[in-house]
Order: sequence, then structure tokens, then C-alpha cells
Amino acid sequence: MSNALVFQTREQVFISADTAVSVTIDGAIYRDAGTAAQKLFHVDNSIIFCSGELDYCYKLMEEYRSQKYRNTDSLRNLIYQSYTNEAIDIVVAEYVGEQTRVTQLSPYNDFIPVVVTDLPVDALSVISAGIRTKEAHEISYKYLMQGNKLESVYKDTYNQISFEGIGGMLYVYRVSKNGVQLHLTHQITEPNDMRIFSIDVLRNFYNKQKKHCIVGERIYGKVFMGTNLALEDEDGVLKFQGSKGEIFDRNGRLVMKLGLVNENPDVFGLWSFNDITRVKVDDREGFVIDRATTDLSKYPDGWEKIMWADPSDGTLYTHDLVAQNIKIVNNVGDVILDSESNYLDIGDFKDIVMDNKLTTMEKMQIITELYKIEAGYHRMLEQAEKYKRSQRDDVFDINAQFFSKSPSTIDLYSTDPLTNAYFALLNYISQYIEIVTQVPLNINVNSPKTEQTSEIPDRAEFILKFKTYYDEEKNLRNKIEDAQFYSGLNMGQYYNNVVIGEYGFIALRSDGKYRSVLNATNGLALQKWENNKWTNKVYASIGNSSYDDGTLIAEDLVAKRLRIETKHGDVLLDADALNFDFTVIDSIILDDVIMSPEKITLANQYKSITKQYVTLNEQINRYATTIYNDRDSSYYGLDDARSQLQASGSELVSSYNALTSYMNPVFADMNRTTHIINDLHSTRYQFHLVWENFYKAYEGARAKLADFLEKSSLQLGRNYNNTVIDAENGVVVTRGNMMNRTTLNATEGIKIEKNIGTAGSPIWEKRFYVDLEGNLFADELSTRKLRILDAKLGDAIIFDWLDGITINGQNKEQIRLNANEGIAIEVDGDPRFWIHTDGTLRAKRLIISNDDVDPIKLPDGSFISKLAVNEVRTIEDKNKQDYVWVKDQFIKFISGNGTSMDEEKMALYLDNPTGSLNGIPTIKMGLGSNTLNDNEVGYIIKDNDAFKINYKATNGNERRLWFNRDGADGVILESIGDTLKLKSNTKIMLEVDSDNYIELTPHGIKLIGTRIDLN
Repeated sequence: MSNALVFQTREQVFISADTAVSVTIDGAIYRDAGTAAQKLFHVDNSIIFCSGELDYCYKLMEEYRSQKYRNTDSLRNLIYQSYTNEAIDIVVAEYVGEQTRVTQLSPYNDFIPVVVTDLPVDALSVISAGIRTKEAHEISYKYLMQGNKLESVYKDTYNQISFEGIGGMLYVYRVSKNGVQLHLTHQITEPNDMRIFSIDVLRNFYNKQKKHCIVGERIYGKVFMGTNLALEDEDGVLKFQGSKGEIFDRNGRLVMKLGLVNENPDVFGLWSFNDITRVKVDDREGFVIDRATTDLSKYPDGWEKIMWADPSDGTLYTHDLVAQNIKIVNNVGDVILDSESNYLDIGDFKDIVMDNKLTTMEKMQIITELYKIEAGYHRMLEQAEKYKRSQRDDVFDINAQFFSKSPSTIDLYSTDPLTNAYFALLNYISQYIEIVTQVPLNINVNSPKTEQTSEIPDRAEFILKFKTYYDEEKNLRNKIEDAQFYSGLNMGQYYNNVVIGEYGFIALRSDGKYRSVLNATNGLALQKWENNKWTNKVYASIGNSSYDDGTLIAEDLVAKRLRIETKHGDVLLDADALNFDFTVIDSIILDDVIMSPEKITLANQYKSITKQYVTLNEQINRYATTIYNDRDSSYYGLDDARSQLQASGSELVSSYNALTSYMNPVFADMNRTTHIINDLHSTRYQFHLVWENFYKAYEGARAKLADFLEKSSLQLGRNYNNTVIDAENGVVVTRGNMMNRTTLNATEGIKIEKNIGTAGSPIWEKRFYVDLEGNLFADELSTRKLRILDAKLGDAIIFDWLDGITINGQNKEQIRLNANEGIAIEVDGDPRFWIHTDGTLRAKRLIISNDDVDPIKLPDGSFISKLAVNEVRTIEDKNKQDYVWVKDQFIKFISGNGTSMDEEKMALYLDNPTGSLNGIPTIKMGLGSNTLNDNEVGYIIKDNDAFKINYKATNGNERRLWFNRDGADGVILESIGDTLKLKSNTKIMLEVDSDNYIELTPHGIKLIGTRIDLN
């Protein structure tokens, strides 16, 4: 468990943790000084403090990173699935929306999230998690209130709370809207009395666990060689050129040579090196370990031997040796030094202190031993300073454009205990011997102290001072060895997908698909994981019944500049090299005379290179002109390669012409001897030079042609400007920021993906893809114009930014939808239905019905079933006409073309003058002569009083026929202001019951009644 200290505002949050690793043995906490742990994890746009039992924490963070969707709930679910009472505490710091959020997950409350967010603008939240939370909170808050800077608060707080469980390196991260940044690193000042988890405790622990290590003493076997063979993946390159083998790391830096490792003289073996150390195993020097040095005057090649075996007698020499469990014996087998039992024979120390006295001779022995101790002390300090900090702890900037790192500031151990023991010994001995200076050590051997016998009050203390120093020297030596083990690549250790052990050398690619093997069984092999097993793709045959040992076998081999020779050294195949032997020329011109047989040899050489020259020159001209021009575009690298190719072609032609001109006199008479000086007026140097110039020009032109071909072609499986084409994945194009990629192959079709993860851990999500059936899928599709074709490849559907959507039918039907026209349906150019942009609807033929009701056919061939609309007008065209207008509670019969000048001829509506829901049915007929008084307008009304027929004449006089609902006046026929005439050509009767009536006929008037009153 560690401590996390969090300072949170609304805009940003700072979170910290240390790197201390501690173990508990028999209830006591020990610091593992040789191990630094990661407590803060950068995941997406958050920093997660996860501390406790390291194995569980690391496993939990690895599973969390592998999830596709990551949030606090998914992290909590992972804990529920795997938690078995392990010690763990989690704090998540992130920026969400427009503010920070800090979430705590702790076993004390069943990992229920405790969230701190929505802070006011000027508020500050201080949170401490893990161990020693109270002390960290109180100390940091006190420093903060004193006005100290945030960086000082972090440093001083961790310096005070450090102990076996907190210490090492302090890391502080800042989380804001700009992302996550490393804000501070600090080496925590730790107490000197901490319990350290030493090598002895570690050894006892491993003995209890019954664990062991396997050490391989030697690796042997056969190594195959080829000509210009390169095996490459993203982790590096293994390259062979004849007998020369080279290995380059992923940054293109040469790190190992094997085979012919040096020339003049030839040296065969294995060299491995970095910027500091070089290891050589070869046939000239045997076994050598060198270290880099700046003293070029003493070491011209920049390397100083620090350990080597004399190849003549096998004697082992070393400088600055640090060894564990070393034992030294003399030539008769007596033990001089045994570090395992802490035994060191320093002469007569036991006898010296036996009588509690130091004589003059005994003091001289001690003085000699002190000078030896001083020399060993300074050598030990130099060695300790060299390995005190490990490159393994360097801080790598993996997000930088170029690979870079910052040196480590973590000390793996301290030299203070050895220094304290050393000066404690000198201070103690100074009471018996005069020590003039301690640094450098200067002892006055002629001092009266030395010449007199001294009493030793405590013999045990005398022995203890020497023993304490020797013990501290041994402890520091063990820590240096641990540091070397920590920093180095050791046999059987798994490091960065590379293992060197009993099986040999194995380098595994991170995706688990390919690996390289080097051992005595397989030789050198490149293998691929197929059908749940490793299958050899390129390997050297060893123990194969079909091939001799050492035979190179490759599947799907692609080789450039391939050269095949017979076992006698004759060239069987040379793809493009110039076969030329200068030793033949040198032997011919050695005596300045070219004999007739020698001319034949030269002529054969000339014919051979002429054939190759013509071929190469044609290739250069063809590639530099025809092939170069047969392209749609170019780029600077290709243009530059073409310019260099043309220049090398010109130089090739010039050197060939110069050679031809020089050799014409020699070939003029093949039967006559030619003297170089007298006949050619030249020299052997000039003779050799014209051939050499042509050879150099030929090889240079061939190299420039290869460079031009490389820059003008896209090679399978090779990343070219983030584009890879291979047989398995097809064409894959990845954007430079690793956020988008496009794939085209026969397995998935076409797809465009977006990375919703990070560049280091991409998670690809499909956004646009076409499957093998030709179906198109897209998320967030944007286009200026989209056409969908029918089976006859005509425009079926068109999506256009200006014209909107156009749908074409098979019989000249067309539907259009856009913001300029609205909605329109036409058949062969004839408008049938349209809605204008102002919302006006037009239709020549309207059919409305339910799915379960057959429409009713009207006499004109139209159909209607159920219709509910806010407003209907039956206008057919823009010419003046009679039409019907239906809206709200009226039906109007109008003459016009839909404008404000239209004339209302008839209307049916519900008159509602009082505002009640009981509208009065009304029929209005006539245009009228006076709209104000409704003259010449008739009304048919049915209200609560009567059924009424009203009409107003031109002069405004009213005529009425009312059928009253009740009352004495059942029917009223009235003409106000004008005559009321009842007219009939047969008979008019006014009857009340059957006994009283007036009858008017053409024959007269009849009055019948029970009583007739005439006034």
C-alpha cells in the first residue's frame, strides 16, 4: 500500500504517489530497496491511483485497460469479479465535461464510488488515500495554509511521512481540460533506520518457497550464412551479407555483429555492444568485455578492456570485478578469502590481539592492511557510483516524435554505510597509529606512536572495527551485483518479449504471430504461428534427411541482388552484379606487357561487361523517362532519385566510353603484343584506373537504379507512408495520428474505422463499410450529391445539396423534395400532387381511405373515404372559376382564383354569435349588392326558435318565411315594406280546420265559416 495525495479544484486536479515496495515478514515491514512499483496508471484521459498488493493491482489494471468501454462502473465490476480480500485502494482523477471529478473506490464501503465534483470556482478539496492518510492530510494542509508552493507541499509532505511503506520516487500528475501531464518528480528523503529487505532475507525466502534458477554455461551450435538476406519486423532487423551478420534494433541502431565481425585482418565471432559495454567472442581475442572510454590517446578505438581471457593460455584478467560468493585460495589450497562465510585472512590479527598489545611490527602489518583497505575502498566507491543508477529506470518519452529519455534519478543503494565503517575504522586505529590525513590516507610510519607498544583495552572492539568494514564492503558489493542483475539481460529472464536461456535466443513479436529463434537445434529460424503451432518459414536445415546441415530453406522467398555460387566458388547466378575480377587485370599488367593470350582474357572481360552495361543503360533510360513519365503525380524523393539516376547514367556512359577508347588500341591487333608504356603511352595505374572507374560507375548506377525503383514502387507487406499492402490484410491505410484507417480486402470488403482508444492501445470502430454483398453501411454520412441507380443503371434516387431528393419511377414518375420547391409528384412532366414551400397543397386526384375500407368511387373516377382537414379549396388552375372552400365551420362556393378579390356566391356554416358550442346551421346564398346590409342575399336558418327563410330585397325591405317551433304563430310569411302576393293558376286556400276557410279559384272567391264577421 502507498499514499495518494490529491489537490482538486474545479479546473484541475493534482494526484501523487510514491514507488516504494515493502514486504511483511513475521509482522515486521521491510523495504525492498531494489524494486520500484508503479502506483499511478494513465488510462485514457484519467489518472488512476491503484495501490495495495501489487500482483492484484497490476492484474486489475491490465484487465481494465483491455476493456473496450472503460469507466468507474466497469472498474467496479472487475473488482467484484476478482476481489478476495486483497489490500487495495483506488482513486480516479479525471476531467469530465467542464470540470474535474475525483472518485474513490475502497473495500471499507464495498467499493461504492465516493465522488467529489461540482466544486465552486474558488474551492479546494484535499484528499488523502492509501496509508498514513491522516498524517499526509494534516501535514499537507498545514504547509498549504502557510502559503508554500504546491511543489514544495508535495516534497515536504512525503519527506515527513516516508518509512518502509512510503518512499522511493514521488510522481505528481496534473489532470485538466488539456489532458494529463506529468507535473513533478522528486526523490523522497527517507529515514536511515529503515529495515531493508536484504539479499539474505531474499535467499531465505526463496529457500522456503523451493524456487531455483537455471544458469546456462554456454550456447553452441551452427550458424547459417546467406548472401544479402534480411529478416525484418517492427522490433528490428537481422541482416546477412555473405559471411557478415548484423542485428539492428527497432530504432535502426546496430547492436550486434556475428560471422565476419572485422576485417584486415579477418576476425570471425560474435560482437554485442551498446553505448557503454561491448562483449566480443571471436577467433582472434577469445572472450573480451570492453567498456567505452573517452581516453582516445590510450585506447584509439574508444574501448577499454575490463575483462578478458588470454587466448594463448586461458588466463582470465579483469578490472573492477564485483562478484558474489567469491572464494580465493593460494597455490597450496589455503583459503585467503571466502565471502560466503565472511572470512578474510589478514595475517596474524588473531595473534596480534591475543595478548591485548600492539607491538611495532604488528603496527606495521596493520599499516600495510590499511593501505590495502584504502585502495579497495576507493575502487568500491567508483564501482558503486557507476551502477548506482540504472538505465532501466530512465524515464522514456514514448509520445515524442523522436525516441528520447531522461536519466534516472533513483539511487538503487547508498554508499554511506561503507563510508561510515571506513572512517570509523580509521578513527579507532588513530589512537594506536598516527594518521596524518584520512583522505588521501597518509600514515606517519616514523611516529613515536608506531615505535612504541600500545595496550588494547577491548580486544573484541578491535576485531569488530575491521569486521564491520569488511561486512559493509561485502554488503555494498552484493548491492552492486544486484544492480547489475537489475540492469542487465540475464539467462532465462523474460525481458521485452526476448528470452535467452536453455533453448537459446527467442524474440517474440508482440502480437504472437512471429518469432525468431537462434539455437543449436534449429540454427536460425523465423517461425509463424499457424494451426496452433510454430511453423518454420526461413531456417537453416539441421538434422533434416532431405537437406544437408546448414542448408538455407525459405518459403515465399523474395530476394534482391541474389547471387548463387557453386561449392567451388563459381558464380551460378548473379542477378545484377558486375562479374569482374581485378586480380586478373593486375596479373596481366604486372610486367607492363599485354600478351596475345592475355588480350583474349581482357576481350572476354570487356564483352561480358559490355553486355551488362548495355542492359543497365537501357534500364536507366527506360525507368528515368518512360516509366517515370507514366504516372499521374510525383514527389520530391522520387524526383531527387530520378535526378541522381540520370547523373549516374551519364557517368556510366562516360566511363564506358573512356574504357572503350582506352582499350581500342589493345584490341586492334589481337595477335600482337602491346606494351603499356611504349604503345599506349600510359601506365599500369592508368590502365587499372579506367577499368576501376567503369566498375565504380556501374555499381553506383545500379545502386541509384535500385533506389529509384524502391521510391517508385509500393512493396507488399512494407509500410509506405502509413500504407501496407499484403496478401492477408489487403490494402490498409492508417492516418499519421493513428486515429483513422481504411482497409480494402476480399475478406471484409471496404471499411473506414475510427480509433476510439489511444495511439498506443488502439480500439478500432467501424464508421463506413461495404460488405461482400455490396451493402453499404455508414455512420454520420455527409455528401454533396448521392446517386442510387436502378437495375438498368439509371438514376433511381438522387440526393443533392441544392436539388434535395429526387426519386424516379420506372414509368416516368418522379418525386422531388427540396427547400426551394417543396414536395412535387409528376408523371411524364404532368404535375399530379405538390406542396409548396409556404405549405400550400395541390392535387389533381386525391384518394383517401382506410386499409380495411374500400374507397368509394365517384362519378368522375375519383375516390374518397374519410377525410379530415383544416382547410380545403377545389381550385384547379389559376384562371377565374367557381370553386369550393371548406374551412373551420363553413363551406363556401366562390368564384375566383384563390385571391382576396374572389366572390362568395354561397356559404354553408354554423353561425355562433354568442360564442357557445351550439352553432346555428345557416345557408347563405347570393353575392349581394350591398355587403354592409346584405341586400339581395338570402338565408336559410334553423335556430332554437324556428326554421327560417329570410331574404332582403334591393331596397333593404325584408321578406320572411318562418316555421316557428312553438307559440300561437306556427308559420309566418311576411313582407315588410312591400306587397305580399300569393299566386296560383288553380286554387289558393286559407284554411283553419275543415269548417272555416277562404278559397280563391279562377271561378271566384268562397268564404266558408261557422261565423263570418264583415266590418
